[in-house]
Amino acid sequence: MIETVTMLIKILFYCLIIYGIWLIFSRDILYMLNVMRPRRTFRKTKRSSTGVYKHIKRLLLIVYGEVDDKKVSTFFVLSTMLFMATFLVVFQRTTVTRSLGFACILGFLPYYYLKMQLKQIRVGGSYEADILINEFLNQYKLNNGNIYDTIDATIDKIKEAPMMKRQLFILSLKLKEYRKTEELEEIIDDFIYAIDTEWIILLANNILISIEDHVNITSGLEDIQAEIKQAISDKEREKRINLESITIVKFLTPGLYLLSIILAKKVFNISFKEFMHYQINTPTGFNYFMVIVLLTIFNHSILIYLKKTKNLIFKHKVLRL
Repeated sequence: MIETVTMLIKILFYCLIIYGIWLIFSRDILYMLNVMRPRRTFRKTKRSSTGVYKHIKRLLLIVYGEVDDKKVSTFFVLSTMLFMATFLVVFQRTTVTRSLGFACILGFLPYYYLKMQLKQIRVGGSYEADILINEFLNQYKLNNGNIYDTIDATIDKIKEAPMMKRQLFILSLKLKEYRKTEELEEIIDDFIYAIDTEWIILLANNILISIEDHVNITSGLEDIQAEIKQAISDKEREKRINLESITIVKFLTPGLYLLSIILAKKVFNISFKEFMHYQINTPTGFNYFMVIVLLTIFNHSILIYLKKTKNLIFKHKVLRL
């Protein structure tokens, strides 16, 4: 037991040292990598990032509001460190295959956290549709069809819709910086991805049309408003999720684990120290312990998804223009 704790402390200590070095010298490391990268001559071409890099960058932008190469690189460093630390600890007590499996699962926790944050943003934003569209339409009329002023004015007014206020603020900042049509389309795609509902696709399309073609979108906004009112009316008639089942999912696994400790003491006269020794320092016990941890994470993941579902505005998927 003491050896296990000592090993965990050492691994944590080494991870903290590596992370500290990365925080101090990350700018220099990224600069050196840019210098060492082969340069193309005769014409300037923008280096295209990989799909995974763009995906992580988009998630960080949506969740935290701002992102740069350093934050994306830090995300990958943390994920790698978590993978390596988990593998080194688990490898001492089980097979290589199981060690890799546990390490992969825990190494994806930072990504899993971002996806959970994105889920909350999408759920919260989907329930703020009526507030956003109503205010957006009013401000569009008050600002004589100026889409930029409409977005800024809407941000100031929708205090009851914090999720959409944040995403509109990010959209406003990006719209003031873009220079090319490709950049504009990417900004609109990020805005759609943040909420991922049919009504946000229609709103984003109207914003794009207003910017590119300078078309009055009042009628389009009014159609979205009518659809949302009808969808909310239908949503109120649906049944709510059974809160008792959610409570069972939330407390069943940790409760059963605590009960197993109590039964071991009462029935088999096994002390808490002996119980933890068999649980962690034996291959069978450690494997079961990792299964319990993974099932607990899985149960809470299901709980987050079931606790509040997205407010599906339209029954049929609407294609982008």
